[in-house]
Amino acid sequence: MGRPGGESFSGRSGRTWNKSVYGQMGGKGNGIPREEKMRAFRVMACIAVIASFVGASIVGDALAGEKFKLRTVKYMTKWEQVNVGDEEGHCVAIGEAKGVVTNKEGKWFGDGWVLGWTATFDINPKVGSIVGGGYEVVSDRDGDKWWRRWEGKALKENYWEGKYTIVSGTGKFEGIKGKGNWSVVMLGPNQFYSDEEWDIELPKR
Repeated sequence: MGRPGGESFSGRSGRTWNKSVYGQMGGKGNGIPREEKMRAFRVMACIAVIASFVGASIVGDALAGEKFKLRTVKYMTKWEQVNVGDEEGHCVAIGEAKGVVTNKEGKWFGDGWVLGWTATFDINPKVGSIVGGGYEVVSDRDGDKWWRRWEGKALKENYWEGKYTIVSGTGKFEGIKGKGNWSVVMLGPNQFYSDEEWDIELPKR
């Protein structure tokens, strides 16, 4: 028979307890055996721990970037330079190029997209310094675009290294963020390719 004041039910111990007082887990003198209370507290503690791990995982997934490896083959379409005049051969140059992107590692990102490249260079052969920077815009098959800023320098003949920073995007790339590293190999007159390693936070859709 249950206690007065509510519907009765049976616990694991086989004894019968009253539901109206079972909800008052911490109440003094509620008549619930210690082992029943401890079992309930252990269950709630486990649920709390699991929830904290799930929450941390969700936040991590929302903030973590996607990893991509891309290769962009480029062809120079414009090159102009102006002599600085302070030292022989020292000049400032501007260039433009077009390219096609290939995805080497990662998900769908980048494969078959087209690229526009603009650059400025400070070239001083006397001190062996060639540094550059500029912008690239990548367009996907739907016409949505994202821009990245680049900077780098020549480390040896026909080989460059540098860094990317994503600036902005349109359409499905609006809100895109990320950074990357790149290396460039010059293949011949007006031809070169960049290998790129990216950490990109794609917009949530």
